[in-house]
Amino acid sequence: MERHFNRLPVLITFLLICQILCGCPTVRIEKVNDGADVKPLPQEFAIGKTTLADVLDFYGAPFDVVDMKGYFAISYLRTFYRGAQLSLSIPLNDVIRVSPAFDAAGNLSRYDAAVFIFTPEGVLSGVSYEEGTAHPLWNTYWK
Repeated sequence: MERHFNRLPVLITFLLICQILCGCPTVRIEKVNDGADVKPLPQEFAIGKTTLADVLDFYGAPFDVVDMKGYFAISYLRTFYRGAQLSLSIPLNDVIRVSPAFDAAGNLSRYDAAVFIFTPEGVLSGVSYEEGTAHPLWNTYWK
């Protein structure tokens, strides 16, 4: 029985070899940090005892202030974005008007937030702290 030769894997392998040897690789890495670091809650913060002045002394100016019908909330938010892009291409536009290209991209966003709710007198009545995902960038790209 005669076996038919599949040319597609050979063509893909040839293009990849050409890509690596005479192509144009490009790598772009972005890191964007928006907002100040949101520190973990200190042990001395207690509901009913901590005041607005204590929180402002520890964290500084808030990201947002929200009025909640007598009560009010202040929030702190930090957004950290990492992104990467890998691009490989063979510049053949002048010869055959087609340029084979391979692209791969990925990103990871991390959000750290703290929200403090105060009574009208400025005493802490509720708190929430959320730390974003701590997975390394490269481990999450290919899952």
